[in-house]
Amino acid sequence: MKLTFEHPAVQQQLIARLKKLQPDSKAHWGTMNVEEMLAHMNDSFRIALGMKEAVVKPSFFWSVIAKNAVLSLLPSLPRNAATAPELNPRKKGTLARDFYTEQAYLDQMISVFLEREPEKLKPHPLFGSMSKKEWSRLLAIHLDHHFRQFGV
Repeated sequence: MKLTFEHPAVQQQLIARLKKLQPDSKAHWGTMNVEEMLAHMNDSFRIALGMKEAVVKPSFFWSVIAKNAVLSLLPSLPRNAATAPELNPRKKGTLARDFYTEQAYLDQMISVFLEREPEKLKPHPLFGSMSKKEWSRLLAIHLDHHFRQFGV
């Protein structure tokens, strides 16, 4: 089954993995702690939902080639890949609050995303305009990437 929020089984699995995270969960790679990762993921959903502004600067490479590779060809996101400044809690991203607040907020962000009308979703900072199907795939593989980073 393709990793996307379009499948209820994937939704349930990702939410179950979110709930397995603990305040002392350690990263297997990267520099973020678990609270920063949750804040990072919350910002990803905020951008998709139009709750956080992001500079949209797609190019042909990012909006066609890279977007297609990420959504269709790559089995997962690469480790230690750079992120947009708006998603980095140490730059322009939202500062991480406590673990339980970030975890509960991400659970809510997933629910809001699932109920959002497709035409109300916003462009991705690098990939540009995206359908709900594309956002569903990207957010699911992004969550999976970070959940694997923290061993859940």
